[in-house]
Amino acid sequence: FRNDILIPPGKTMANNPPSLPRIAAFFGLIALFSSHHCHAFIPPIRTKTVRATSRSNALIPSTTTTTTRSRSRSHNHQSPIVIYTTANTEESSSTTTTTTTNHAPPTRSSLDKLEIVKLALKRPRGASIGVEYVAPSSSSSDDDDDDDNDDLTILSMQLRKQSKCAAIWTSDANSIGKFWKEQEGARGDFPGPVPVIYTGPMTDEGDVDADVDRIKGATAVVLEYNGRDDLDMESLSEFGIIWKVNSVEDLRELIDMEQSAGGVFLLSKNMLPKSTDEEDAAIIELREVLSTRPKSTVTIAPLATMQTENGEIKLGKHYASSLKISSLLLENACVGDDEDVPYSQYAIEEIGKKSSSSFSMTGLTGSTNGHFGVSSHGGEAKWRRNENK
Repeated sequence: FRNDILIPPGKTMANNPPSLPRIAAFFGLIALFSSHHCHAFIPPIRTKTVRATSRSNALIPSTTTTTTRSRSRSHNHQSPIVIYTTANTEESSSTTTTTTTNHAPPTRSSLDKLEIVKLALKRPRGASIGVEYVAPSSSSSDDDDDDDNDDLTILSMQLRKQSKCAAIWTSDANSIGKFWKEQEGARGDFPGPVPVIYTGPMTDEGDVDADVDRIKGATAVVLEYNGRDDLDMESLSEFGIIWKVNSVEDLRELIDMEQSAGGVFLLSKNMLPKSTDEEDAAIIELREVLSTRPKSTVTIAPLATMQTENGEIKLGKHYASSLKISSLLLENACVGDDEDVPYSQYAIEEIGKKSSSSFSMTGLTGSTNGHFGVSSHGGEAKWRRNENK
C-alpha cells in the first residue's frame, strides 16, 4: 500500500494526522484484499448427515446425527486443522423400529473386558475353536472337593497346552473359579491363559450381586438377546457381554450397533445348517449377513460333538469356510471322563487341517486298544463315550 493513503505527500504525521475517512479506506482495502486472496485457502464447509436405519439401535434411541467438518490452512501450508462438531436430534416416531429391546448397553469396562475375548477368538485365517465343560451329573460330595479341584486344574492346563483350545465355556458356576485360577497362573507362559466364559443362567431372584460372586473370575458371560430385561449392566461391568441371538434379524440389529453392543455374538443352533449340503432361504440370508459384517465382529457357532462318522469335523470346516464363522464351540467336549482331552485335541486338530480327515487320523493314546485314533473303512474315529450312551 502507498503511504500517502494515510499521509499526503509533503506532509508529516505531526502537522497533518490521518483523517477518519482515510483510516476507513485503509482498513477497507485490507478487508477486500483478505477476502479475495484467502478464499482459496479455506474450502467450503461440507456437511454429512447420517440417518439411522429402521434397524438402527435397540440399545440406544434412534437419532439423526449431523457432522460438520471444516478445514483451515495458513499461508505457510502447514497441516490442516480439522474440526468436528456433532448435533443430535430425535427422529420422528413414524420412523422408529418395530423390533426393540429393553436391554441397557454394556458398560465401558465391560466392553474393554470383551476385547480379551475378541483377541482370543479371532484368527487371521480359519476359525478358532473353544470347548465346553459340562460338570458330571453325579455331583461330588464335600469330601471330594479337593479331588475335583485337582482334576479341573489338570484339565484346564491340558486344554490350554495339549488341545490348544481358544476358550473354555461352561454353565457350571462352581467350576469358573477353578478354571480361572489355573489360567491366571499361566500368565507369562506359552501358550498363555485362555478366556473362561460362563454360559449358564442368572438367578431368578434378581440378586445380581450373588450372581457376580458365583461366577467370579469369568472373562465374559452369555446373555440372551431380547431375553431378560431386568439385568443391571453396571453390576456386570467386570464381565464382557456375549449376546446369544436366535434369528438373523436379531443378528443384523446387533451388527448395526456393534460399537455399543460389543461385537461378539453366539448364534443359536436353529440358525445354522445341520449338514454341509443344507441350503435354503434362511441359510442364504445368514450367509449374506455374515459376509457383509464388519471385520471387528466375532461370530460363534456351536457344534455338536462325537457325531456319526465324525460329522462335526466336516460341518466345522463348512461353518468356517462357507459361512465365515469366527469361532466354533465344541459342545459337551469335556464331561469329566478320560476322553475329554484326547477328543478335544483330535477335533481341534482335524477341523484346523486343510487335508481330508478321511485319509489322516490322529494317532493318540488309545489306538493300541482298538479305541481312539483307529478309523473304520469310512475313516471314522471311535469313542467309548458314544458306546456308553
